[in-house]
Amino acid sequence: MSYTATNQDFIQHLSTLIAQALQRSPPSSTEIENKGSPVNDSSVTDNEDGYFEMGLGDRTFEFSATSDIAPPAPDSTRAEGIDIVKVLWSFCIQVHKGGGARQFASCLVLTDSVVAVFEIPRQDSKGNCQHIPAALKLALCFPYTDLTEFGFLMPEICLTLKVRNNDNCLFVVSDSQNLQDFYSCLQTCCSQSGTSLFSSSTLYCGKASLQEFVYQLMGFYHISPDGMEIKGCFPTYLVYSNKTDVQKALRLPESVDDNRAWSDHALCSALYSTLYKSAEQSHYAFHPCWIFLTPQHLHIVKVDFNVMPAKCRDSEDARNVFKLSRIPLASVVLHPTNHPIQQKGSFSDGHVLELLIGHKFVTAVFVLPHEKFHFLRIYSLLRTLLQDVKTIVILKASNSLESVKNHLLDSKNRRGQTAGFCKPCLTLSSLYPSEFLMQKITEDNQIPAYLPISSSLQYVAGLKGNAIVEFFHNSVAEVENEELRHFMWSSVLFYKTPDTEVTACVMLSTKAIYFLLDDSVTHTNEHQLDFWNQENSDCENSSFHLSCCFVLKLNDLQSVNVGLFDQYFRITGHSADHIVTCLTRDSYSTHAFIQHLMAVLSLLARTPSPEPVDKDFYSEFGNKNTGKMENYELIHSSRVKFIYPNEEEIGDLAFLVAEKMYSLANLQSLNILLYVLAFQVNHTEETAQANSSLQPKTLILTSSDLFLFNEDYISYPLPEFAKEPPKKDKYQLTDGRRIRDLDRVLMGYQTYPQALTFVFDDVQNQDLMQNLTLDHFGDTFSAPKLNAKHKGSGNGEIQWYIFIPSAESREKLISLLARQWEILCGRELPLELTG
Repeated sequence: MSYTATNQDFIQHLSTLIAQALQRSPPSSTEIENKGSPVNDSSVTDNEDGYFEMGLGDRTFEFSATSDIAPPAPDSTRAEGIDIVKVLWSFCIQVHKGGGARQFASCLVLTDSVVAVFEIPRQDSKGNCQHIPAALKLALCFPYTDLTEFGFLMPEICLTLKVRNNDNCLFVVSDSQNLQDFYSCLQTCCSQSGTSLFSSSTLYCGKASLQEFVYQLMGFYHISPDGMEIKGCFPTYLVYSNKTDVQKALRLPESVDDNRAWSDHALCSALYSTLYKSAEQSHYAFHPCWIFLTPQHLHIVKVDFNVMPAKCRDSEDARNVFKLSRIPLASVVLHPTNHPIQQKGSFSDGHVLELLIGHKFVTAVFVLPHEKFHFLRIYSLLRTLLQDVKTIVILKASNSLESVKNHLLDSKNRRGQTAGFCKPCLTLSSLYPSEFLMQKITEDNQIPAYLPISSSLQYVAGLKGNAIVEFFHNSVAEVENEELRHFMWSSVLFYKTPDTEVTACVMLSTKAIYFLLDDSVTHTNEHQLDFWNQENSDCENSSFHLSCCFVLKLNDLQSVNVGLFDQYFRITGHSADHIVTCLTRDSYSTHAFIQHLMAVLSLLARTPSPEPVDKDFYSEFGNKNTGKMENYELIHSSRVKFIYPNEEEIGDLAFLVAEKMYSLANLQSLNILLYVLAFQVNHTEETAQANSSLQPKTLILTSSDLFLFNEDYISYPLPEFAKEPPKKDKYQLTDGRRIRDLDRVLMGYQTYPQALTFVFDDVQNQDLMQNLTLDHFGDTFSAPKLNAKHKGSGNGEIQWYIFIPSAESREKLISLLARQWEILCGRELPLELTG
């Protein structure tokens, strides 16, 4: 709008309205008859000493557009003795001493002698503000002498005016710069009028900053202010419910189609009625709160405008006024159906945004114009930069994938709101010219049967061909021009939770590695102050899934450690949060991922790191030219290190095995024939399928023995930033048996196909096991870690139920074991097939 203090026609109109009101009842005149209430009438009221008030009139309102406010004009226009100094378009909350409160869009005017507050009536026409000046209603008018105190309730964002000995309090909400300019001008006007104001102990002066205020508030709530730089602040109404509940609460027709915008007039009027209904029924009206965006969190500050701090603002008494809530930004996503076709300039288009916060539906109504689009731009940028496990939305293709594409195209063609945060639809033919690549990605989308899977991952596992690529770009990808290059399923471990395996869909693109995680991953250790104290909403019946995704940018990748026999690999970023181990349990899957990763890294342009001036022993040991293997370490041209198992690691493992065998003297002749990641099956006969579970184990075959270890797959080798060794050793022996004591091998297990059962003779007093506790048949104690099943008396049997996911590793184990058994026992290994 162009209605500022420099618009002479507008200034003339305001001056006339103020002069007419003062002529009807000058500041020292007698009281004017009250002809109506503030809620349902628009008559002028006068209490005392020149304090004028006008009722709200029509019980609907509109958050009107504002404009940049110009500084006071040097040659202010004088009309009928009124000199207009400053104009501020804002939103006001007027609180009466008795507890009543009302809210309205407003135009605040500073003159040479009085402060005038005009109410902006609701606009029936969408986007047309031409009639506003003529429709302005004077709601409040008082001389500077009646202003007993003014300052910021919250620095920069909420100005407070106390009038007539605190009988009335006006809270003014506008954009930060214009509000501070208005405050400075108000100080000048009060000084020129000779009004003496005392320093406030409950309000902030103009020098206080919003950042300091939030730091102080977080201290009251005992929240660490680390990484608490405010990136954006938005006054907003929040409705915590799904769209159906909002329709019921606001009395909107339930037949409104999700694909059409709600009626602009109906939404505005219903919301307004809800505000005033709550104000009439309760002492606490439905007031706006403030949303603060920081790099890691979304903070919500609720204000009780009916309660002013009785003590100094620096005391914890402020907790009675301000309620702070903190939600991880990673759990805040845009509602997937938040892109209906809305008329340009409509109320919904400019002010209403639907969100999902912690699986709860939240409708946000932004008080100020353009704030919705400002919020979306900042939110999109912060989400992209966020290096954490994020919640993402996976759209279900219930009708067809084409409907999803049309949905996004409609969003793209809408107002500029999508230009800054919504990725445009990409032409798949230009990004994926190779039919072989599409076919390969489809073939790779085969989830291993043994991995636990949530409903969201189950949906992804059912996608084929173009649907996989559409899913990647619409729900996962964070960069517009990245291309999906590799796709696989695996268990993953995170450095901070080394004992918890999580099922993941791993997607390698030309920009990042994406880990789409099972629903068991949740945000932990988040101090959310009991804000979301209700149970999570059920989204299963919706048109989308919610899932968790961890993103590791290729530019942040520092090294890749490949495990023994290519059974797993660990990728390391710049911090403990960016260390992930993929337990493929399959050499082919590991090799395929490493090859694709090297190819993608070759596309990155990374400047070489400078050589150190003072070279240490290790840098002198070998010439670390990129692209060359040196001491089992390959430095890629992208400066990423690929580290492979060396002879020292094999030697350490051999030493550990020999130590457990008590035959260190024969260490030179000890050969590790096979290392494989497997599972030990915990099996109970009574409920075979119900109580079956898999315990990750490392199986090692030597020339004379079989071993089962618990292994730490992620803590070793120690990252450069590690300050202390891990709490557990890399290998912990759980059981070990001599090959010559193996009686037979059974293959076949209905819960896990082609699982192996190794049946050993329970030989007494064998040196190998004298340091381990065994659960012998008939004994009352047990050793759960061994999970050995014993039969018979005297020389009983011990059984290992072992499931090896990789068919290649399983066949290799049987082949090598049969050969060693024949060498040691002189006959073929009994191998039996079972049901």
